[in-house]
Amino acid sequence: MERRAERKADTRERIERAFLKLFLEEGEIEGTSIKEIAREAEVSMGAMYNHFESKEDLAWEIFEYGWNDIGEGMLRCTRGKPRLSDKIRVIIEYVFRRFDEDRLLVNYVFRTRHKHLKRLPASRGNPYTVFRLIIADAARRGEIPSGDLEVKTSLIVGAIVQAVDSAILFRIKGRLSDTAAVTADCCVRMLGA
Repeated sequence: MERRAERKADTRERIERAFLKLFLEEGEIEGTSIKEIAREAEVSMGAMYNHFESKEDLAWEIFEYGWNDIGEGMLRCTRGKPRLSDKIRVIIEYVFRRFDEDRLLVNYVFRTRHKHLKRLPASRGNPYTVFRLIIADAARRGEIPSGDLEVKTSLIVGAIVQAVDSAILFRIKGRLSDTAAVTADCCVRMLGA
């Protein structure tokens, strides 16, 4: 029974990786067919439908997992960090390292977020919410000047998204994680800390 579960998980992983690879090549979900995904994953169409109801279901599940996993990882790495500057530094290091380690998944999550975020309920594990919480906490403690929380959060998230986008487009050369310290420093200064 355990062996069967392992094979099922392996098949699902191959399908997801094939989808991400083809998405990266095509640049859009619509440009990839379910047959192409099955061919790339080296699975039958029946195996595809055993794991996912449709291409849209596959796209959604990958996004939801990636988005929430990144957000939960961001929360985990801030534990025990009392200062805003430390929290922002470890979060940016984490996100940029995730990009370096799994460029396909992070690229997909960042590039398709506008398509999928409407369906996603707000939660503590949402990356935007993580930043919103730590910025609000820092303002409450007087670590940064108070002000429009949504604007501040948007500026920080925007800076990180732009860095990831620049890495996706190969404007930033080398490992994105090598830029984490300077990015974090700029973000902290933007908040007035």
